[in-house]
Amino acid sequence: MTKDEFSGADIKAICTEAGLLALRERRMKVTHADFKKAKEKVMFKKKEGVPEGLYM
Repeated sequence: MTKDEFSGADIKAICTEAGLLALRERRMKVTHADFKKAKEKVMFKKKEGVPEGLYM
């Protein structure tokens, strides 16, 4: 994937999710693996097309 495939909102969501993954594991630093996992999660939600806050 290239940066042209991501919007600013996508990049923000990936960075936020990567940070949350690190915090859940009680780490102070975000790793490359966190960003890879976050990208997969965000792209999966994007492909699903359902807004995250729409359904509980």
